[in-house]
Amino acid sequence: MAETASLMDWSDEEMRGEHLRRTARGGWSRIRPQVTMMLLIGAAMEGAPFTREELGPFIATKTNPTGLLTHSCWDTGDEYDEETAAEAAEALPGQIADVTRYAAQYGLPPLETIDDVITLLVAAKVLHEIPDDAGVLRLHPASPLPFPSEVLPLSVEEEQVQRELRMSLVYSEDSFEIIALFEPDGRRIEEVTTSLQRLARVIDGDPHDARQAVLLLLGEGDFTATEDVAAIPAHKVFRLRCDWDRFDRSRISIHGVNDEGQIVVTLPED
Repeated sequence: MAETASLMDWSDEEMRGEHLRRTARGGWSRIRPQVTMMLLIGAAMEGAPFTREELGPFIATKTNPTGLLTHSCWDTGDEYDEETAAEAAEALPGQIADVTRYAAQYGLPPLETIDDVITLLVAAKVLHEIPDDAGVLRLHPASPLPFPSEVLPLSVEEEQVQRELRMSLVYSEDSFEIIALFEPDGRRIEEVTTSLQRLARVIDGDPHDARQAVLLLLGEGDFTATEDVAAIPAHKVFRLRCDWDRFDRSRISIHGVNDEGQIVVTLPED
């Protein structure tokens, strides 16, 4: 992997925001145990580097309310219904085998505790453990945060999923700008006649970026096109359509912030 620096300038909100975006949407949400993503989020939440123990509140669960690092990393603390619990139990041996392989790459034993997960992230240089002026070890996220495939020996199948997630991370903002074309003045329309050249101007990019953003939309299933967007010339006109019923069933809609400072969202129906 490329060498990464550690996040040291905690006043740089843009840098911290990019860390959180890469954590949530750059593939780490799929890496098990589930506590991995929460550790990475917690490491950049407060604008100052934490010690291992100070990350406790960010990984607390009902079965580990104080966030003890000696707690099992395989206990999510969630209350599953019977069907979900059965699915989780069936998937667990494979997940443990995968993570054991990750740890072995860095000469570590199989992961058992939350502290073991932190140790793996430090060994992989996803987190840098650096002494402060008093000699206390504190955790600084790597900046930019590496993608899982850059530091972990993923399976062929998981690497394919990770590639798709990286594409989503790169082109998601462009795709949002294209979605906005379907809501002029706050009203919804179902079809837009356009070309990749025109969309490039909308997203302030080039036709390649526009093509990838449209392909990202088409991959969700709620957008369709009258031409093969993967192959058409940049100047060719086509119609892009939105199925709003399917859109509302499958996507999270963010409506801004309310008077209490809370983010207001509409969850997908599915």
